[in-house]
Amino acid sequence: MKFELTYEVDKVVKELVKRTMDSLEIKVERIHEDLVVLSTEIEEKDLKKLSDHLAAYGIKIQRGNSISLLEQIKSLIKRYVHGEYDGNVSISKMLSDELGYSYSYLSNHFTSKTFTTIENFYVLIRIEKVKELLMDEEKTLSDIAYSLNFSSVPHLSAQFKKVTGLTITQYLKIRNNSINTFN
Repeated sequence: MKFELTYEVDKVVKELVKRTMDSLEIKVERIHEDLVVLSTEIEEKDLKKLSDHLAAYGIKIQRGNSISLLEQIKSLIKRYVHGEYDGNVSISKMLSDELGYSYSYLSNHFTSKTFTTIENFYVLIRIEKVKELLMDEEKTLSDIAYSLNFSSVPHLSAQFKKVTGLTITQYLKIRNNSINTFN
């Protein structure tokens, strides 16, 4: 028997981190994507134990000021796309407000480290979210375009094609054929 698994990486990692924290009896206030907020401070030895457990899954811990500005920008963009921020607030304003730097500084920093723009990264993350939402057969392209701040379905379609090289229809056909191959 063969079957294909589809899963949301963020949810899997969040659950893994939560279970690891629970097994080590570390009290967690909040876990979201790559940010963990503990309810109380923990001793270095406990942090080392946690770090060792998570390292087995390829997860590294970065603390406080050691979290790079680049990683903070990426994390905030992902959280913005996943709906944690008001979609009526521009991404540039949200980043500036959250990080305390001008958008031009953040944009220059991001581009110097990644050789792409914040806008391009934002589009990539939104297209990944589109792929995820396309799995939900009850969502229309209009729903998806609206929820991810695309100006229209044609705009969403054009961005999808630009990023993936495929139309949405071609993508769905390939995805469905690969699923049927396993059935």
